[in-house]
Amino acid sequence: MQSLRSVLGLCLATTTAGFLAPNPPGKYNVTLTTGTLIDYSRNDAYAVSPTPRALMLSVFQPATCASIVSVPYMPNKTAEYQGPFIQQTFNISDDLTPLFLEARLPVCSDHPGSCSPLENRPILLFSPGYSTPRLYYSVIASAIASEGFVVITIDHPEDANIIVYPDGHAVYNNASILDSPTWDNWDRAADASFIVDQLSNATAMAALLPGRGHREFATDRVAMLGHSAGGVAAILAASRDRRIRAAANWDGTIIGSPALPQISQPVLFFTHDPTTDASWLAAWPQLKGPKIVLRVANTTHQSFSDVPSLIVAAGLSTAPFADVVGAIEPAQMVRLLTAYTTAWMDGAFKGREGGPLLQGKEPGRFPEVSVLMKENF
Repeated sequence: MQSLRSVLGLCLATTTAGFLAPNPPGKYNVTLTTGTLIDYSRNDAYAVSPTPRALMLSVFQPATCASIVSVPYMPNKTAEYQGPFIQQTFNISDDLTPLFLEARLPVCSDHPGSCSPLENRPILLFSPGYSTPRLYYSVIASAIASEGFVVITIDHPEDANIIVYPDGHAVYNNASILDSPTWDNWDRAADASFIVDQLSNATAMAALLPGRGHREFATDRVAMLGHSAGGVAAILAASRDRRIRAAANWDGTIIGSPALPQISQPVLFFTHDPTTDASWLAAWPQLKGPKIVLRVANTTHQSFSDVPSLIVAAGLSTAPFADVVGAIEPAQMVRLLTAYTTAWMDGAFKGREGGPLLQGKEPGRFPEVSVLMKENF
């Protein structure tokens, strides 16, 4: 495989500002706020001493803005850890550190008066893949937010490979839920419910989003999605919390015991494989509401992350790395993930799941997508 470090070194040598990730493609601008919500009722199971569970979040809000600024895609400490991690995971000769270290994300300026976030927007919680930081999905989260959704990406302590907190200290992955995949031991669903609780806590929201003031969010339109293990977490969280009104699983195999609980909320699946995941077939009878499985051609598991978009933004081609990131054009992947996910969530909130796109009646719009299974529309 071509060396990303050497190519990126040449590509970025002429600038100290790095490169800019794609602008959100939707009708709105997007604000970004990062912060922490701490659940003092739960301690981290693997902390050396009793430590309340601290969730690091990125909140993307649709807005109208007078100006756009660029902010670091990841903290340096995260980028310097993530590059070697990806190198080892995919057996790449050189790591991706420059890709993450030099990337900048375009967001609304936080200068007072320069931005007006939209009010009363539906809220989507996003859970990352196993041992993956939430920041790995900021381009996609921003794209979804630009269509009028508040998107909150979540770092789950002990699960993400690295979490860097505002004071600079880092927490690393300590144990794998996949080593003993029982639902009772998986904190992601409880994390989601805690966030929903806090959305209606005006004091907590004022601390997390200082520009918003002492105001709560409405929680009548909250749903959850995620990639890989995060997609499974979305389904599990919805099965336990009726306030989560829909779920979307982006290419996540359902590993857990006992059997997945029954769920009546709508569930959307995306897969990169030519056939339906066997674990989805086993769980299918447990899904009592509207449900659909969509396949995206020319993709891999990593196509559902920001890496392909960052490679192109850095001035490179994804072709040499197709075995890792797929052959689909990254901007098209972001567009289709955004379109199908927002259509699914809109339908769930309105009680009218389906529509031409989800029924496969607009094949010319996204020819890469095919419907493998659907029921209860």
